[in-house]
Amino acid sequence: MKTKTIVCALLLTVVSAKITIAQSVHKEPKYYNWFDDHVKRFNTGLFNGVEYVELYRTINDKHKFFKSSEFQLGSVMYDGQFYDQVPLKYDLDTDQLLLNVGYNYPYPTLILFKSKIESFHIGGSDFIHIKEASGENDIQGFYEVLMKNSFLTVLKKNGTKRFKRIRGTTVYYEFISENDYVIRYNDTFHKIERKQDVVRIWPDKKEFINENYNQALKKNNEDVFWKNFFSKLSDSFKINNRPQDL
Repeated sequence: MKTKTIVCALLLTVVSAKITIAQSVHKEPKYYNWFDDHVKRFNTGLFNGVEYVELYRTINDKHKFFKSSEFQLGSVMYDGQFYDQVPLKYDLDTDQLLLNVGYNYPYPTLILFKSKIESFHIGGSDFIHIKEASGENDIQGFYEVLMKNSFLTVLKKNGTKRFKRIRGTTVYYEFISENDYVIRYNDTFHKIERKQDVVRIWPDKKEFINENYNQALKKNNEDVFWKNFFSKLSDSFKINNRPQDL
């Protein structure tokens, strides 16, 4: 009974400290880092997920994670709370965000509950969570924001294709990038793969699309291609809507 009382007292102390600090300090990364350093990650709302178990052994750099198979410091908006400078990994094979809680815990890596994630930043890229999209039905999950302006948003679905390999008695897996691109325009999401997909959305811009659709650049670097293309397309609408001089 005494042990339970002590545990409850400690929990109340942490909760009351969190409320007091939250009322007096602005929501800046420095504050969140300070809080996590003092009460540890497993005493925050981030300590809320399921154990991660690796199912696919890899032996080279053809792994399934975004940019690195190592944990990267990033930030996440989780269950309405912002956490900065936390060790994260983004599993592209399962579309899950992983958190390293430290080896003092029986399960050092947790899968954060997807439904609680609004957005996150990792490896220099921003991601949003699309839960229910108006438009094409299979657009959901985590999407990287490639470009955003007042006219449209260009998004990338980072994905992988899994291959089983056998070398002698060794069984391992390799993951090859397989990505999709989406735009959000007028609060509707559209998959973009070919020139015809763009023409379908803006048929009156067919001539402009034909002139600026650079297939060679698309093949060389698809991210850069779509960002440049939709930036030019956005500018063309601004020019057309510019007030005429009197």
